[in-house]
Amino acid sequence: MAAKDQPNKLPPGVDMLDMPAGIDKDRFEEVLKIKEQANDKYRAGDYFSAKCLYSGCLEMLERCCLHLDRADEVWEGVKNNMALCDLKRQEWGKAVETTTEILARNPKNTKALYRRGVARIGQSKLRDAREDLEVVVEIEPENIDARQKLVEVLRQLKADRAADKNQADKMRGFLRGERLEDTVAISEDGGVRKLHGNENAPLFASWIKREWLQPKSGFAGVVTAHIILRTTDGKEVFNTRKPPGALSQQFVGPAAATQPKPAERPAEPARWVVDDSTASVFSAWNAAAKTLQLHELGQFEVTRYTMGPSVEPAVQRCLTKWMLDNVASQEMYKDVPESVKSSAFRKQALQILGLPEEFCAEEEKEPNGTLKMEMELLEADEYMDLDGEGRQLIRIFREGKKKSPDVPAVDDYSTVAVHFRISKLLLNYALKDTRLGIATGENGLVLRTDRTKEPVEFVVGEEAAAGEGDFVPPCIGECLMLPPGGAVEGMHFEVVLRDGVPVRYMDKHMYNAYADGKYTGLPDTTGPVSIKIEVEKVVSATAGPSHASWQAVEHLVAERKRADELETLDEGRHRQMALKRFHRVVVWLEQVLDRRKWKLQHGGASDSMYDLEWEDEKKTESSNANSKFQFDAHPRVSSGPSDKIEPELFEPDDELLKQLQPEELCEWARAHSGCARILGVTPGKQDLSRKHARCAVQACTLGQIPADVEISCRSTLAERLSDVGKSAEALEVLKVAQALDPKRIDLKDQAAILTQKDNDIKSVSTREALISLKKDVNDSLEANDVAGLQMLMAEIDGLPLTWDVASETAIGKEVGKCAKHADEGVSTTAKGIISKLHKLAKAERPMWVR
Repeated sequence: MAAKDQPNKLPPGVDMLDMPAGIDKDRFEEVLKIKEQANDKYRAGDYFSAKCLYSGCLEMLERCCLHLDRADEVWEGVKNNMALCDLKRQEWGKAVETTTEILARNPKNTKALYRRGVARIGQSKLRDAREDLEVVVEIEPENIDARQKLVEVLRQLKADRAADKNQADKMRGFLRGERLEDTVAISEDGGVRKLHGNENAPLFASWIKREWLQPKSGFAGVVTAHIILRTTDGKEVFNTRKPPGALSQQFVGPAAATQPKPAERPAEPARWVVDDSTASVFSAWNAAAKTLQLHELGQFEVTRYTMGPSVEPAVQRCLTKWMLDNVASQEMYKDVPESVKSSAFRKQALQILGLPEEFCAEEEKEPNGTLKMEMELLEADEYMDLDGEGRQLIRIFREGKKKSPDVPAVDDYSTVAVHFRISKLLLNYALKDTRLGIATGENGLVLRTDRTKEPVEFVVGEEAAAGEGDFVPPCIGECLMLPPGGAVEGMHFEVVLRDGVPVRYMDKHMYNAYADGKYTGLPDTTGPVSIKIEVEKVVSATAGPSHASWQAVEHLVAERKRADELETLDEGRHRQMALKRFHRVVVWLEQVLDRRKWKLQHGGASDSMYDLEWEDEKKTESSNANSKFQFDAHPRVSSGPSDKIEPELFEPDDELLKQLQPEELCEWARAHSGCARILGVTPGKQDLSRKHARCAVQACTLGQIPADVEISCRSTLAERLSDVGKSAEALEVLKVAQALDPKRIDLKDQAAILTQKDNDIKSVSTREALISLKKDVNDSLEANDVAGLQMLMAEIDGLPLTWDVASETAIGKEVGKCAKHADEGVSTTAKGIISKLHKLAKAERPMWVR
């Protein structure tokens, strides 16, 4: 490593143990210690941790130690080291910002000048970099690193000037009507050239909007085009008009004849975002598309470096982000040569990005070679940028039904019927398509669009809980929430997700495998995708008591039964979905209770639980406004995670719970019991589980609750009480459950475990008490304190003695001395204790000894 790239050491003369009088030595010493720790992290190559430590060191220095004489020197050193960490992580902008702060204080700090120059080279600001490096060389003529960097910058500036002059000459020639083999350069570097047969044909298409070419404009353009690429001798190397794999080498022979042939996929045009800021589309394709009018067929000559090399930054980012170096990955490739492993990783990255392997699998050996390209522009559409970063784009093709209070919009737990297609963004082949079916073609099986297929029906938010044939990728439900106001019946729209979706969403077996911790060595992403959705039916989810469609117990039972089903489905994989359903039942009943509090306030009760009417309408509105739960006139039902609907009433009064009708009280107990079960197996939620179980048990004491529900909630509560060391209370709770079903083996086992825990707790407390009492007995015997001995013997006699505890503490020796005491009261009690100890000892002997 060059001398200029080493982190700064302690400033000369700074001694942590020799600080000037009156200075806070401890603080300054801590600053220098942290700086040294950061230096160690840097030397180990952990630049992120090093910068974090430097930042902490700097903060302490600026808060406490800037009054020191040497503080400025230390401050500049720490700042320079932070800039060095930024350089190592290629965060050029941060490095420039940090070094500029240093130079504002000390314009002759050569380390800051050198590092800012290097950062500006990374930003391609060569002229600014040259200025910084020239100042360094002027101050330190012997600085070899700065001289070498300056030579590199001057050489690059010279090459850029020559290239600019060459391009300007080409443009002047074009303006004079000159043609080079009847082609015109349409890219800045001349790597893409368009064949012009029409003198008046424009070089830039009229459909391009300025907003599409500006970052964070709120809009983006997506183009669709057919592309054919040929070598200079006419050999096709890529063709979107042919099915995928049609140009690949076909193996022949007996072995190939016996292998089943996969169904042929339909040919699809390529699709990409215009001026893709992520560099995940070939620059040749992007430049060519911008010169075509809609449905124009253009001929181009492209240099090979505008193909594979132009997307290399995206490939490298993908390798860094998704090619995991974890234990599972290391085990998978432990016996694989490094070259083969690197090739496999690169192939996975290309599959994630949807890039053709023909141009990207290997390093381009002839970057200046040429290819002939034919492109037909089919579509150019505007998409709205949902997140402002270009990561989520949406286009609505058909609005569907006009939105109104009577037209339901998709929300959590809505039941919908849709057709959808998930496809890779660039090569546009389908990953999942509800209209795609298998048919027989001339060369075997083919995949074709079948317009007669029925849409898939599912519950939004519970897509993964569907059966094998009905599995819907969870991203479909998420996309249905993206249109402003939610999707409605009849709406057709498309979403472009630049970051993709988890690959486990594509298949139920894969989804379950990832949930079980399998495939952890593989990247869990599809890469950029396009999702087209046609909404054919939307049925609103069950609304709460505030909604006009509320059907009380019927809705409560239906919701709770769905929760019970989800809890046990797929070996409990969907417990969290069930928990949300149980929460909805509890919250609805809390709302019912909130609206019935007036019965307790006025001392009366209605004959029916649903005929609540208020004589004064204004008073009712005021009451609702101050109520714990508020409702809109036309609420949009949403019980999803975004609304954070959680139960709040965990300690209701018995009188308030009695306002629930028997069926409602039963559902209250069932829902709380379900919440308790699921939260009990959720890490960190045991305390909340105990609260839910207590609510369920409370309901069991107030009404007729089915025995299985009461047993379940009491068993759960006993387990949670045992977790916090309340075994005695847990046993009391469990005894009631055992009385309801004395033959249940699991209850007997649980009671045995609780009894053992309770005995262990008592043994520990008895052991500690005996150790303390033993010392007190000896002290009282020495002092001949008769009253104290009588009290101590009575206390020992009242303890739950066991032979293990008595033998461990050897309390029998002291009690034996008391049995011989002259005082009758002391000796009588001591003899009784000895008799107990003899019985305990006898019970411990083996039967053959007895």
